[in-house]
Amino acid sequence: MRFAIAGGGVAGLAAGLAVARAGHSAVVVERDHVTSQDDPEGAFDVVRKGIPHFQQPHTFLPRGRRVLRDLAPDVIATLLDAGAEEQDVAAKLSGPRQPGDEDLVYLWVRRPMIEWALRRAAAAEPAVRLVAGRQIAGLMPGASGLHLDDGQEIRADVVVDALGRYRCPPGWPRASAQPSECGAIYYCRYFELAPGAEHLDGPWLLNPRGDLGYMGFNTFRGDNDTFAVIFLVPSADHDLRVLRDDHAWMAAARAITPLDVMTSPDHARPITGVMPMGGLANIDRTAGPGVPGLIPVGDALCHTDPAFAYGLSFALVHAQVLGRASTTHTTPADLTEAYLAGVGPEARERHTFALETDAARTLAWSGTPVDISRRDGCYPLFAFGAALAAAPHDDHVLRRIIGRIGLLDRVSVFDTDSDLHDRIERIWAGLPRTRPGPPREELLRAVTAERVSS
Repeated sequence: MRFAIAGGGVAGLAAGLAVARAGHSAVVVERDHVTSQDDPEGAFDVVRKGIPHFQQPHTFLPRGRRVLRDLAPDVIATLLDAGAEEQDVAAKLSGPRQPGDEDLVYLWVRRPMIEWALRRAAAAEPAVRLVAGRQIAGLMPGASGLHLDDGQEIRADVVVDALGRYRCPPGWPRASAQPSECGAIYYCRYFELAPGAEHLDGPWLLNPRGDLGYMGFNTFRGDNDTFAVIFLVPSADHDLRVLRDDHAWMAAARAITPLDVMTSPDHARPITGVMPMGGLANIDRTAGPGVPGLIPVGDALCHTDPAFAYGLSFALVHAQVLGRASTTHTTPADLTEAYLAGVGPEARERHTFALETDAARTLAWSGTPVDISRRDGCYPLFAFGAALAAAPHDDHVLRRIIGRIGLLDRVSVFDTDSDLHDRIERIWAGLPRTRPGPPREELLRAVTAERVSS
């Protein structure tokens, strides 16, 4: 079959590779002027107006790494050669390894390099043609191809919508969906380790993260000794938007453990300014646009709060399902139905998970008392925050929480495990109760004073 793919980001490039390696042909159309290149460092100079979050942290969750290993092992090899890093969470196990533990691995790499490696692989694929610098003007009747802004037509048997959550050309059929605000603004900054410094290792399961009761923080590793620190701030707290200022952001980092060490000059140096990301919403479009032969992948199918980092891994999952379905379903209608049946249930499940967790987080940050110590308290935060805190102390909890947050398991695997819940409650009861940073008013005074003095 002939595939026309609208959008040349991660989802579009992965879809192109998947269908080409399943024996079909694909044309990938991207609005930005991007080209394949040999030098990975050049990836960070690419201007991606169509992807506002291009420079923001991304990660291959364990599921995404596994899918990429199956779908395109050459891409993983390219990324590792270019400086991507793997983090084996099973190293935190206190007991012997078990079958399946080989998948408890994160692949850390920055988004520009991910696209660079995928685009390089797609450009080398004989059955893939890349078209850059062209806008999608519309859909040909019956999803039989794409109209481009220069009058060109790309005829196809199947059109793949990889335009993401934002882009939707006039008249483009897309399933109606009610967005739900995530309730947070993210303020991210990237750092590079100082010579001789190493990523911090400590009592946390993955990398340092924490909650101050009114906002939170998370950290992501990157390639080539880089890492990102993100402040998660309630959208409704306008005072904390001062964190968009570089000096205020650094003052906040100095007041929080262990960010004070991570961002100190002896440990690392900043390589970006503060990058805000707001206007985020959870959107479920798994009902489909109702057009046989028009197949949404990645964020065009379902978008969830970036705090969960599902987007990159689900884009690869969708590409893999599409490629596999295309080997046995040879009509556009059958392929569309089989694809949506393959990806829809899990996407809807994770969308619901994100809605519930975001709502619980917003409630907690508003000052409403929530009990995360028991399964019959605030379950979304019990199954997230309490479970993450307990995981380093129990191998069963560790495996289950990585399966949950790493997309290796369906949500029900965690939710129906009463023994797991017992362990989390018992461990949580014995953990110290300390906040990693000062109260809100004290933090605001510190960051405001720093901003004024600078």
